Amino acid sequence: MMTVCLAPRVSAQDAQSGSPAFARVIITAVASSGKEVPSLGRQDVSVHEDKKPCAVADLTPMGSSSEKLQLAILIDQSSTTRLGQQLKEISRFIDALPPDSSIAVAYAMNGTVMMQQTFTTDRAAVNKALHLTTGPSAGNTAIYEALASLITKWPHNTIRREVLLISDGIDDTYGLQQTEPGQNPSLERAIQLAQQEDITVFSIFVGSGRATRNRFLNMNGQGSLADLTASTGGYAFSQGTQTPISFRPFLDDLQKMLGQQYLLTFRPAPSRKPGYHDLKAAVEIPHVKLLAPTRIYLP
Repeated sequence: MMTVCLAPRVSAQDAQSGSPAFARVIITAVASSGKEVPSLGRQDVSVHEDKKPCAVADLTPMGSSSEKLQLAILIDQSSTTRLGQQLKEISRFIDALPPDSSIAVAYAMNGTVMMQQTFTTDRAAVNKALHLTTGPSAGNTAIYEALASLITKWPHNTIRREVLLISDGIDDTYGLQQTEPGQNPSLERAIQLAQQEDITVFSIFVGSGRATRNRFLNMNGQGSLADLTASTGGYAFSQGTQTPISFRPFLDDLQKMLGQQYLLTFRPAPSRKPGYHDLKAAVEIPHVKLLAPTRIYLP
């Protein structure tokens, strides 16, 4: 296997073009229902940046990588208090993660992050940090500003940084019309920051009680979570527009996804333009697809 020594996101620049010699992102392999994901090699994956083909240098299973998982569980304080019924399932999920994974627990309120437990491998401490939410009386928690705050404060000590966001995805800071995907500046900022920092976001839709009978808001919230997760290489779990009866099926699927992640290293297309570039990673194996960020930030 080819070994490439890199900084967290890109390597040293190519002397002639000024572009990064290599870039790398976390990707997740998923299969159709009932199918098993086979082991992937670099020959199985193709990469395009701004629709230009890129050479794949390496594809390393995260299970064999020295990069350990850092997972932040971010819970919206406005989530229904019924979420308390799921705390045991969340604890079960936490306990089943690899022992060397570092977990943090945070709650979102008024656009800020309240850290209940910083990153640690101490499962007892993480589970103790989980608690009931305030519920609909919390009002608008500006969930995407809170997520952006979490991202900006996250130390760069591993490339494998991921978020499990539990929320209804509704942020009406800028008015009801701006709750739609693509219309909320806070959502767009959170997506850009996550892409720039190579942070993958997964989500579970949970009703807040604020919009139980408002289909417009619920659909916008779900659409926003779908946009956020798809843009960062994650996945949005939901059970209609209702709070799931049990988190277990979603958390079991997430557990599998985390075990099917790869570190993809590729040579960016020649370009002197810094900033965000469209990214598409694909695999030719039947019944298998890749979850990857839709854009990559090249300095």
